[in-house]
Amino acid sequence: MDLSRLLIDLVIISLLLVAGTFIRARVKYLQKAIIPASVIGGIIGLILGENVIGLISITDAQQFASVLINVVFAGLFIGRIIPGFRQLGKTAAAQTAYAYFNSFGQIAIGLFVVVLFGLFGFHLHPIFGLKLFAGFQGGVGTAAAVAPMVEEFGWSAADALAVGIASAVIGIMLSVIVGIIIVNFGIRRNYTVNKQYSKQGIESPTFPLPDKRKSIGQEITSPEAGSTVVFNFGIMGVAILIGYLIHQLAVTVPPLSFLPVFPFVLVGSIFVQYILQFTGTSRYVDRKTVESISSFSLDVLIVASLMAINLTVIMAYAVPLLTMILLAVIFNVWQMFWLAPRILPGAWFEKGIAEFGQSTGATPQAMLMLRMVDPRLETDALQAFALKMFLFSPIMFPLVLLLMPLIVARGALFFLLIILALMLLILGICRLTCWQRRSLSEPGSEDDLAS
Repeated sequence: MDLSRLLIDLVIISLLLVAGTFIRARVKYLQKAIIPASVIGGIIGLILGENVIGLISITDAQQFASVLINVVFAGLFIGRIIPGFRQLGKTAAAQTAYAYFNSFGQIAIGLFVVVLFGLFGFHLHPIFGLKLFAGFQGGVGTAAAVAPMVEEFGWSAADALAVGIASAVIGIMLSVIVGIIIVNFGIRRNYTVNKQYSKQGIESPTFPLPDKRKSIGQEITSPEAGSTVVFNFGIMGVAILIGYLIHQLAVTVPPLSFLPVFPFVLVGSIFVQYILQFTGTSRYVDRKTVESISSFSLDVLIVASLMAINLTVIMAYAVPLLTMILLAVIFNVWQMFWLAPRILPGAWFEKGIAEFGQSTGATPQAMLMLRMVDPRLETDALQAFALKMFLFSPIMFPLVLLLMPLIVARGALFFLLIILALMLLILGICRLTCWQRRSLSEPGSEDDLAS
């Protein structure tokens, strides 16, 4: 890509982000639904772009996703203290099992849709069944980043991109709409620990008032020494470099040759943070600055990826896609009310609604749902949710990528049965280790819910 053209592309994307920000500020629904400005700007870019009107274009939208996702994953753990395994197990074990059960369930739903539509002569590519997980659990960024991988397995990257991003964007909206219904139902049924829940409604202002604005980073280096942003990005760069080096070794092994770089960058991020903690040099990293760099990369990635969508592709997959999404939402709601009270200790409703927001939308939606039922964060739900990420993200996403060639080779039905068996195994382990005694009809009762 020509560097001057790259600059123009970034300017176009930035202008779309500015437009999306001002539109979000004017439309209250977009604020209440916590729709990011990047999604709004990306939809504007899609309409104005080559696939619709044709007024603007960027050189290669999919390249932004494949490159910038590495920056996003590099910043996932750097500057975030990694706790010991004992604390992880004590606080987040049940929450982690809950997240794995949900992820396997979403994969099972996707594979079921592939098998179901195949029976009626609509032959979907087996990897179609993984796009629900990529969109709901991974979000727009992950859905866009994994799209180019499918070319090697005989499915169009453009099709994979459209299906994955469509599921992610629809999931973000449904997580808020359905989530608010669940929250109000739970409050009326007295499921929340804190009965003094927030009555002020949803607040997600685009431009916070001056007295409520927060710093996006702290100065680590003096200005005359160098930019703090560049310094922190350099530390993130170490994680990216480690990821690239591991990737170069991994691709020499045939079963791993198709994998992209970003799962290995995630490993690099954890390694770098452990080194910082072990050497006592964590003070040289500012977590907010790292998050700001990651957020910038993710915003650019989302806009570019949305601009690359071919709407005709979405229309071609509309029926199986909507079927898959509908089944996923039903499954997430069922898990919220059946599994959460049975395995999540303590504030099960608060923990469950946070997971619903994450597994249907993204982390901002998870925090919104949690704040609605625990506005002062007085329960341990936020801690359990955060710690779960250390036991979930580094394992689940690479595992799903490794499943791709196996699903293509053995077929959707074969792996559907395997995934269902894994879900039963998780339930069995939970039944033996963390099953709770509760009664939903009488909150606080010690009746055996399992019976």
